[in-house]
Amino acid sequence: MSLQHLILGVLKYGPLSGYDLNKAFRASVEHFWNTEQSQIYRALYKMHEAGWVEIEQIIQENLPSKKVYHLTDVGREELHHWLTVPQGLPSAHEGWLGQLFFGSELNKDQIKRLLEYRIDELRRLIQHFENDIPASAEAYAEAYKASSDLPYWLLTLDYGLQRLRFDLEWAQETLASLDHLPNGSNEKKE
Repeated sequence: MSLQHLILGVLKYGPLSGYDLNKAFRASVEHFWNTEQSQIYRALYKMHEAGWVEIEQIIQENLPSKKVYHLTDVGREELHHWLTVPQGLPSAHEGWLGQLFFGSELNKDQIKRLLEYRIDELRRLIQHFENDIPASAEAYAEAYKASSDLPYWLLTLDYGLQRLRFDLEWAQETLASLDHLPNGSNEKKE
């Protein structure tokens, strides 16, 4: 998946500034793609070079000028092409699993703290996705007259929630199983 292609998808609803694109990402695709404002601006620069977007400079009184990005016909064709090409499996880059993988270097309390932190973060995300994202999606669907897109947006939300719930259940079961694991190298051996 490409950040540039997701930006094209969001821009199909109408022109937006980089700042507004970031807000749209947080309100719509955050459950499967997180990004930083600076990454959005770098992607927009490359997209402009490729001819996928045009930039409209808006002069604002008492504020800096604002750049608003418009989807071009070439960008719309690229979006459609990308939508039709099957995507590969996601790459697995889970730093926290590396901590667990080498967990024998830690004592059980340290591992327990890592898992408890993960559980707390997963619960927070699940609550956010259950409570905030559906309302945001509905508001965006109404604002952009995209009611036919809403069911597809909610399918991706369901995927994200199921994945988070699986991760939460796994972390809770793993935390409960710590007593059955051998002591790490930083614990007194019995």
